[in-house]
Amino acid sequence: MPEPGARTLPDLLRAAAAGGGYLRFLRASGVSRLSYAGLLERATGLLAALQARGARPGDPVVLFLDHNPAFVDAFWACQLGGLVPVPLTAAAGGEPLGKLARVAALLEAPLLFSSRDLVRAAGAAACAPFGERVLQLEDITSLPGGAGLHAAAPDDTALIQFSSGSTSDPKGVVLTHANLLANLAAIIEAAQVGPGDVALSWMPLSHDLGLVGSHLMPLAAGLPQTLMDTALFVRRPARWLQAVSEYGATLTTSPDFGYRHWLQHAGGELPADLSSLRLVFHGAEPVCAATGRAFSAALAPAGFDAGALFPVYGLAEACLAVSFPAPGSGIVSLHVARGRLAVGDRVAPVEAGTAGALELAALGRPVPGCELRITGDDGAVLDADRVGHIEIRGASVTAGYYRNPDADARWQRDGGWLDTGDLGFLHDGQLYVAGRSKDLLFCRGRNHFPHDLEALLERHAGLARGKVAVCAARRTSGGAEDVLVFVQRRGELRDFAATAAHVREILAREAGVRADWVLPLPRLPRTTSGKLQRYRLAQAWAAGEYDDLAARVDALRDAGTPQAASDTELTLLEICNQVLPGHAIDRDRNLFDLGADSLLLVRIHEEIEAAFPGRVEVTDLFDYPTIASLAAFIEAGPAS
Repeated sequence: MPEPGARTLPDLLRAAAAGGGYLRFLRASGVSRLSYAGLLERATGLLAALQARGARPGDPVVLFLDHNPAFVDAFWACQLGGLVPVPLTAAAGGEPLGKLARVAALLEAPLLFSSRDLVRAAGAAACAPFGERVLQLEDITSLPGGAGLHAAAPDDTALIQFSSGSTSDPKGVVLTHANLLANLAAIIEAAQVGPGDVALSWMPLSHDLGLVGSHLMPLAAGLPQTLMDTALFVRRPARWLQAVSEYGATLTTSPDFGYRHWLQHAGGELPADLSSLRLVFHGAEPVCAATGRAFSAALAPAGFDAGALFPVYGLAEACLAVSFPAPGSGIVSLHVARGRLAVGDRVAPVEAGTAGALELAALGRPVPGCELRITGDDGAVLDADRVGHIEIRGASVTAGYYRNPDADARWQRDGGWLDTGDLGFLHDGQLYVAGRSKDLLFCRGRNHFPHDLEALLERHAGLARGKVAVCAARRTSGGAEDVLVFVQRRGELRDFAATAAHVREILAREAGVRADWVLPLPRLPRTTSGKLQRYRLAQAWAAGEYDDLAARVDALRDAGTPQAASDTELTLLEICNQVLPGHAIDRDRNLFDLGADSLLLVRIHEEIEAAFPGRVEVTDLFDYPTIASLAAFIEAGPAS
């Protein structure tokens, strides 16, 4: 449990500093170690630097950093000075820069802490709301003294966690010290965390699973923790479990796509010994039981206990944790009829392999201090085995969103209840998430709102208003979800190729979303009042009703033969075909057109680095996004 008597996050840091715990930073460039006492000292010095830029208690500080040591220092500097950290995913191009600009415009008197390269990439327009209140990592050559420490109160705002959805309407979840300490205590109790545990994570600290679950929780419990760079995991997924083996970690975590990434790219590189692992948190996006079983089977020769898999449910509005299973129980699942999952339906359990069966993983019971209920569309509480809206209440749950009364009105319910936006049911006391409510879409561990993505395509891809629908669905119960874009149009299919390519480019560049399929339909399903029925499109995809159309679109997309003018271009074509299989890639086609999101760009860069060492930086892919332009850049000489 957190230190008895601790009422705020600074209390937790001071208690940790008095113990023997430490952080280890695992980066491509090497490994470094910092005691919690050293973290307290560094954070105090950085606070003085922030205050020299005019930061005062209550001011929001945007943390736009891709460097874990700097992020941790800055987060705790904010806590010690009563500043409010606002973590954002950092990258030198695409969706993160757009989100930075939107969040900055929303915040009141914000300060930006970032790196010189990221500030340069963001540009003057995105940084304008910060004025002179910009602190760059490279400007700090020494840590001054004289910081003014702030005595925080439990109900003070400790963190604003903006939804990972991009586009026009970022929602800032306001979390207090009391919220966070309640959730940390709940996690520690429900996961039976003890003094012998050792934590390791590759999750980004801008994500609640990375910050709250993988950094704050180990610190609150006084545990040693290893923070591995996310980019290192993406490039070298084998390093994740090698580090678990090397450091004897007992706790680690990943969204479902992280397990799939390891299986696809590191399954042949088994770590020496995984017998230390006690819990492997499986959350942050829909949990696929089949992925967990494949992961367990692959790791069994390394001593991995399948009971260590720990499928959980949570969300930023609850700080993080909502429901956990019993530690050691592994994956428990239920097969249900896919067609019986509408609000109010009683779930129909079926045998595995039955036509139309969907396997759902049990996500445990509410953590201590959290209440959970299932409600119908009319707000009435539903019985067990009835599908409805998942609502939560408790000391960890936010009281509202930052300067967003519309979001408060949409998601808050009477009596302190909050609608999570998810649909689910309770079976034998455990929570099962059946899907998302019509407004929420998950993509690679991040939340997106279909109507926002549709509006983005209307603005940037020239699509008529109301003629595009975005949703997600699985074609097989064990497979990953496909991100689907349906465009209402008539005409020859061959004339649709350019539109589909433009849609992919816009979504990848502006929202960081890779569209798996872009399909034309003569008519989009709607209610009698004209409202899009995205769920019908998702159900039809899952049932295979669009398989023939998808095959024809794929054949059209693959009809062209790539042409290359040099050996360099041929090598780049081979790399892109390897990382982006199933796409028609030619020398003049933009990588964003192919749906290359930030994770895939890092994979492409890894392969380019192996073929052309030291010639290309990841940021160069944004400046030279086609095979032809990138080849010309490489052939012109090494990167300066």
